[in-house]
Amino acid sequence: MKMKPIYLLLLLSLSICSCRSSRSMQMEIQTMRTSLYYELTSLEYFGEKKQDVYLDFIPKSNIDYYTTTKRKGGYIIPLIVYNVQATRYMIRLGEGSLTQTYRAFLTDALLTECNSSSCFNLIDNQEEIAPDSTYRLNINIVHNETGSKVILSTHTMIWFDGETLEMFHNKVDNAWTNLAIKATLTKNNEVLFEKTYQLDHRERALDIKYEDSVMSNEACLDLMARSLSLATKQVVENISTELGMLITPFK
Repeated sequence: MKMKPIYLLLLLSLSICSCRSSRSMQMEIQTMRTSLYYELTSLEYFGEKKQDVYLDFIPKSNIDYYTTTKRKGGYIIPLIVYNVQATRYMIRLGEGSLTQTYRAFLTDALLTECNSSSCFNLIDNQEEIAPDSTYRLNINIVHNETGSKVILSTHTMIWFDGETLEMFHNKVDNAWTNLAIKATLTKNNEVLFEKTYQLDHRERALDIKYEDSVMSNEACLDLMARSLSLATKQVVENISTELGMLITPFK
């Protein structure tokens, strides 16, 4: 049985209209904000702390400012009276989508973790100038990239009188973070410890279908923020632990 021209036109128009551009999606997601967070879970150090370590200013976050989107293909399933179209978008997290710069977040995370679980006092070198003969910690963010995917799916029913009914089943895919942070400990201008901590973290997305792109974009940003937060937490804990083994709590 041949399809009437009106249904062919409907299918064509639906496939064109439902194909959202990366630019429009990017403009929408760039108006949204999400927050990084740090939760202390390591054991607290209760001994006396007699050594001070001064944390130098972290110069840059090494992350793009704008969150970007890129269309990564999709599919159309035309079934005469039922049309399904899905489009995948790669999302890359930018610092402009965060309520706090990443370097500021990392600074706070290091101060929080080390002053709770380590045998030394970590002091912000911006607030108190470090003496020349003391320990100094320099942090350099070598690589910092976090991304995810959003799948926009439209289910359209076409009635024989030409009317249509659209339903949206948008999903967020798993997030990932590639992070590399270099830590250098010095004293009297002598390098005592230097190491680059590299981490590939994957954060699982919830199996939820969202009714519109605003909800799925917000969920995607929150998931990427969670991925970056947990990756940072793991690196910071490793730095705190290894520095604690190098710095004796006794003078």
